Order: sequence, then structure tokens, then C-alpha cells
Amino acid sequence: MKPKLSEMWDCSRAYALLVFLTLAGCQTEGTLLTEHPTNQSNKTAIIQINHDIQTTSGLILLAEAELARGNANTALSLYIRASHNTKNVDVSERAAFLARQTGSDQQIEKAIERWTVVDPESRGALEARLIFAAEKNRLETLEGSLTKLLSLEPGYRAHWLASFWSGLPADQQTSFLSVLTSISSGSNNGSLAMVVAEAKNRTEASSGTKWLDLWLSTKQPPANVVLFRARLELPDRKAAIRFIDRFRDMSSDLDIRSQVARWHGLEGDNDRALAILRGVIEEDRSRHQDLLTLGLLEIQTDNLDSAEARLKSLLASEQYRSNAYYHLGKVAVQKKQTDLAINRFLRVERGDLIVEARRQLADLAISQDNPQQAHRWFSEARLLFPDLKHQLSLAEARFQTLNDMAGSAIPVLTEALLREPESVDILYTRALAFEQIGDIDGAETDLRRILDLKPNDPDTMNALGYTLADRTDRYQEALVLIEKALEQKPESAAILDSMGWVLLKLGRLENAEPYFVRAWQKSRDHEIAAHYGELLWLLGRRQDAREIWDLGYESNPESDKIRATIKRLSDS
Repeated sequence: MKPKLSEMWDCSRAYALLVFLTLAGCQTEGTLLTEHPTNQSNKTAIIQINHDIQTTSGLILLAEAELARGNANTALSLYIRASHNTKNVDVSERAAFLARQTGSDQQIEKAIERWTVVDPESRGALEARLIFAAEKNRLETLEGSLTKLLSLEPGYRAHWLASFWSGLPADQQTSFLSVLTSISSGSNNGSLAMVVAEAKNRTEASSGTKWLDLWLSTKQPPANVVLFRARLELPDRKAAIRFIDRFRDMSSDLDIRSQVARWHGLEGDNDRALAILRGVIEEDRSRHQDLLTLGLLEIQTDNLDSAEARLKSLLASEQYRSNAYYHLGKVAVQKKQTDLAINRFLRVERGDLIVEARRQLADLAISQDNPQQAHRWFSEARLLFPDLKHQLSLAEARFQTLNDMAGSAIPVLTEALLREPESVDILYTRALAFEQIGDIDGAETDLRRILDLKPNDPDTMNALGYTLADRTDRYQEALVLIEKALEQKPESAAILDSMGWVLLKLGRLENAEPYFVRAWQKSRDHEIAAHYGELLWLLGRRQDAREIWDLGYESNPESDKIRATIKRLSDS
């Protein structure tokens, strides 16, 4: 939660208007403004402001007039005077806001103290006092403000203190965290305990986790703190589940059960995940996120009829309707109900799922040998959802490139570049399309344009270097580019593979092998397998080459790259 102090500034003029309405009738003496007509449209202009006004409403009106003229310091002084003339909370609050904005430390302290006197149980006033005390390292005031906040509101949500703490200088972070730790140790407030644990873990790994374990052992912890502590075990999901299991009395909490179900699903224990989520939904059918997760698990376990029923119940929810239609479309695809799948994907109208749904529709068009329909669906989506034009153009082009229609992708990308001439994503995708149709000059032009926009970008240098090595005889030029890329990303499997490939092209087979070995250790990609296997074949180690190719087929059984390499080497 953000502290009230930082949330309310945008509304401060509204407060002033409220004060005017409340207090204007109290004005009984003095002249606020002396006016005379201007030369234009008989409008009035302020000539003089009488600062002898003593009434609260008069001081406020003067202050707002000074603010309108840009005299913030004068306005603040008037507001501080006004706040001491009245017990109206809005006046004190306004004075504190202005003091935080433009005042000296003395004025800030004076305004906040008045606010707390006028409204001693105000969360906003106490938070303002806490923030100021923390910034000035006044630990006693800080401790008193936070202690009072917790006494007034035992369930106070203190999460905002974590981000506030992270913005303090290092020395003040230490003292601030010390106060938070001391107060939290004696409090049952779980929100504050989580703040302390998070801050301690940022300061020293695992120290916050150990502290929180001690806190949990002496309290009756709320479920959200137990769940927070379990998440500290991630990415070890099994350890997180074991931690939750220690708190048997939390077994009925729906949030905990929901999260444990997800962890079981991610660990491959779908039966356990399904059983837990079904129980959660039986108890509370309004948990739409859990209902969606349950539907996806039902799909994953081939319970398609059950999944369909779960997802259909989400169609009444505006927030989850598009998710439901998208996954209902996938269910229809699995059931080979093509027309129904198309109808459902076309009903996806929200967020990134729009792009995914159009990809699914394009696949259905290809399965029906109708690529023009795929293009029409993407074009329609660009008209219906103009904010997604960029993503939809890229999605269509990548879809076409993957389906050996790179020639069709180029006009789509060229049109997109008219809208976004400096889009690196579009330039890169078009370069790949040019390369696929054999237009190496076009590919090189786009890749060099990217390097103009992002000088020495390692991925672009690698792409250009690999293209030159693979599709031209400009090997030395390619080597320079790939070497520069590898200097920046020495552990990149793709760049290591490119280095091995250009060295192979240069005939430096022995030098190439270590790069292929390292690339293969990092990624069992079918293209790396094709290159590495070719090197082994040229070195006379043909059985080793066949073994690498077989492993490459495991990652991509339809790999044309490996198949073409084997045919070329066998025919030579």
C-alpha cells in the first residue's frame, strides 16, 4: 500500500475547494483583494493583496491566491498560520502537503505536528510523521509513529515501507531497518514482518528468512505470512510445499491450497493439483483465476469435456472471458471441431491473447490449405485492435516465415516499417525473411540498419556474421563480426556455434571443434547438431557425427537442416 501522503497530492486542490466552501461564510473582516478592470474583456486583475487578514478563511483564500501567482513559500506560511487558527483537519492536511512540497525542515515538522495534534488518530498524519522522521534519521519519532499506527490499526498494511526503505541512503536504511525489526519482533503484524524479512534478505542473503522463521515460531502467523515464507524457498517448489505442510492448521486456507496446487502441477503431479483445485472451486466458485487454472490442468490431462465445462463457466466474467474463449478454442482444435475453434478464437478480444488467437487461426487456415485466409485474419485484427498493430504484424511475418512463406512476410513487414521505421524487431524479422528467400543483400541492409540504431549489438553482429559465413564467401569479414559478438556474450550457444561455423568455412577445423563442443554443451539445438556433425564428418569421425545428428533429431524430429546436411555430405 502506498502511504496516504504520497497518494493525495493530486487531490490537494480539491481539498482547498472543500475548505473554501466550508469556511468562506466565516469571513467577517478585512479586504482580501483590491481589483480593477483590465483593458481586455472587463476582466479583473489583482493589484494588491492585504496580508493583515487574520481569519482562517481569509488566510486560506490569500494562500491560494499566492499559489496561483507562483508564490509557494508565501502560500505555505499562510497555510501554517491558518492551520494553527482552526481544528479543521483539511486545513492542517493541506498545510502539511505544501510543506512537504516546498517547505524547510522546520516548516515540515511544524505542519505535520499540527496535523497530528488536530487529528491524532489520522493514518495520513502518522505516516507523514514517520516518513519525515525516517528521512531525518530521528529514530525515536519514527518508532513512536509506527508503534501508534500499529496500535490504532493492528492489521495495518505496511508493505509500502519496503519500497520506501529501499530509497533511503545506506546508513539510514540500516537504522530504519533496526527500528522496523525491533517493533516487528514484538508485534503480531504479518505485513510488517514480511517487510523486515524482505529488507534483511536484500541486505544479507537468507538473513531475513532466518529472522522470519524465528518470528513465525513465536506467533500465531496469518496465512499470507506462511505463504510468503514458503515462496522464499523458490525455485525449489518441493521445499516450498514441505514448508506449507508444517502448518497443518492452514490446510483450510483457500489461497494456500490454490498456490500449493499450482506448485504440484508445475512439479508434474497433476492428479494432486487437480484434486486440490477441485476442492477449492467446490468451496468458492467465485475464484475465477483458480477456475481457469483448473480448466488448463483438465486440458493438460486430456479431460477435455470437464475442461470445456470449467472454461464455459468463465464466459460470464468480463475479466476472464477472452482467456476462456482462447482455451475453449484449443479444446475445439483437439476435438477436431474446426469451425467451432474458429468461432471461439475470433471471440478473443482482450490483451496479448488476441495475437495468440490469430496465430491459432492462421494455423487452422494452413491446415485447410488456405494461406490467404490467414492473412485476412491478421489484417482484420490490425483494423480491430490498432494498438496491437506492431505485435500482429510481427506475428504474421514470423508465422509466414516458419511456414515457408517468407516472400509474403516481406510486404507485411515493409508496411509495418512505414509506421515504425526504427523498429529493431521488424527490421530483424525482415532480415530473416530476406535471408530465407535468398536475398542476402536485403538481409545485410536490414541488419546493418539495426547496427546503425544499436551499434555493436552482439546478437545483430552475430546474425550478420553468420549470414555472411553461411551464404557468401566473405568469411574474414564474418569472422570479425562474430569475434566482436563473442567478446560481449562469451557464453552464448548461438554465437559459439557461429564461431565454429565460420572457422569450419575457413578450413580451420581443429580450431572450430572447441566452439562446437561448448555450444552443444549449452544447447542441444538441431542447427548446432547439423554444424557440429558436419565438422565431425569432415574430421573423419563419422560415427560420432551420426550420434550428434541423432541427438539433434530428438530436439527437432522434422529438422530439414540436419537432413540437408546429411544428404549434401553423403552425395559429395
